Amino acid sequence: MTSLVRCVLIALFTAAGIGGAAAQSAVAPAAPQAPPISVSGWSYQRSGADVHVFHCEQPSCGAGSKVTYRLYAANNPMTLQQFRDSQDQIIKALEQRKPGQKITLLGVDGAKGSALPRMYRARRLTVTSDGVSDYQVNGLLFGAQASASLISSAHDEKASNDNYAKFAAAVMLVLAPKSR
Repeated sequence: MTSLVRCVLIALFTAAGIGGAAAQSAVAPAAPQAPPISVSGWSYQRSGADVHVFHCEQPSCGAGSKVTYRLYAANNPMTLQQFRDSQDQIIKALEQRKPGQKITLLGVDGAKGSALPRMYRARRLTVTSDGVSDYQVNGLLFGAQASASLISSAHDEKASNDNYAKFAAAVMLVLAPKSR
């Protein structure tokens, strides 16, 4: 598990160097920049300057599934307990924003201590007032060079977990060094 986390972090940190904003000309806008990490079978959309959004385009990832990621600066001192507490706060805020929506925290796991690299992951189930279920996996990765968030949502738990893992694997396969 530690080596997998380390590989994912290395790849995400590499992505931070590749995924910088392109300069734009005053005469003509720059061509759309490809995301630092992508997976085939998913359509890409950039949200704002730094959020990468992918929508499932194939049956194997689950219709309506979505994965987003965002890269951040390094040196985030968040602990696993703070992450757990933040999940409770996020759930309360989301439930208040949409009355009748019920969100259940299914589990939180991650590295204990403050050593780098470390990763935290929360799994949630959201049920809307009309009975529609959505599963989310929300992960935070911390390293010496950068931090990142990766969020997967789908109508079933397996798809949400699988899509989360698939994008983490894509980071390793696309951006990790081929040899040392």
